[in-house]
Amino acid sequence: MIDTILAAATVKSIEEIMTDAGVPYEVRDDEEKAYFYGAWDDATDSERDLALRQAAPAIRRILSKEAYAYRAKEGPLIIRFNYQKRKIEKDSFGEILLERPEFDWHISISVKNDPKVLASLTLADRAGYINHGEIINFFNEIDDFGERIFHVPCSNDYFKDMNEVLLAFEPYKKDDWLKLLKEDDFLYGKLITPMLRAIGAEMKRLCNRHPEAPQKLIDYFYGTYDYYFIKPIETSKVTRIGCVNSHGNLGLIPHSNNHDTPKIDFPTELLEVRFATGDHGELSHDTIQFNFDKGWALCLRIYIDENHLEERSFRTSVYLPVTPFGSYRDQVPWD
Repeated sequence: MIDTILAAATVKSIEEIMTDAGVPYEVRDDEEKAYFYGAWDDATDSERDLALRQAAPAIRRILSKEAYAYRAKEGPLIIRFNYQKRKIEKDSFGEILLERPEFDWHISISVKNDPKVLASLTLADRAGYINHGEIINFFNEIDDFGERIFHVPCSNDYFKDMNEVLLAFEPYKKDDWLKLLKEDDFLYGKLITPMLRAIGAEMKRLCNRHPEAPQKLIDYFYGTYDYYFIKPIETSKVTRIGCVNSHGNLGLIPHSNNHDTPKIDFPTELLEVRFATGDHGELSHDTIQFNFDKGWALCLRIYIDENHLEERSFRTSVYLPVTPFGSYRDQVPWD
């Protein structure tokens, strides 16, 4: 999911640009720096050359909009990798952070292979035996996404609905369960699709009762640091640039309240919850879509964690139904 070679090339491009401009900088986070630079050292010369061709023009274009990156008199530009130890609760979606703490200026850059994918989270793990006398959360644990994202616990109705779905496991022994994974009628009809219905109903309840919930949802998955992303397109030999500027921190102009990059308004209302549709209009059995105002949408897909089949572990992948070019889109040729 993370293009490690492109991430290293991105930082090396920033270093070169700052050196040419006479701006001091520091690359921090030694452990993560070693991770990415180790991948860089293991790459072939042709792989490194290609990554630099892909990254350098895009980063030069991005930094041309970020005047704060060049404020040399106030101290070094802080460059940080943000991947190995990152948790979804942290402040940035991007893998590379640029910071000037003295101005409270932070932006990030994402180099994910697929910029539509935001997160992958555990939804529920089977932990030992079920206590039939306990209704709420006897799996370890059904994710309380309300508490985690909105700081408002999910309702008892949600846990009751999810527990009823997960009780479909109980009559089956492990060997039977592994076979059932291959049966769509069981996997989707009794497990994944009913889970999505429960999540969709709870999301409606939370957003209807708490007007700030849509913005908190976007903040949770994107982070509070606005970000650019770069995506090389092999067929066209260009690198696409997009951004999400929901907090208005991109393209800030020093000594001015204006910025060079338009701001995207946060959503304020959940308009629709529905199952996602495929390329030919077919309804999905494993993905639900949340449509908000201001043009925002998120999709949530549930799948079995194939590395932990015996634990009956469910995970969710949160992604955007369209690539998030945001309010600024551009592309630059590699050469």
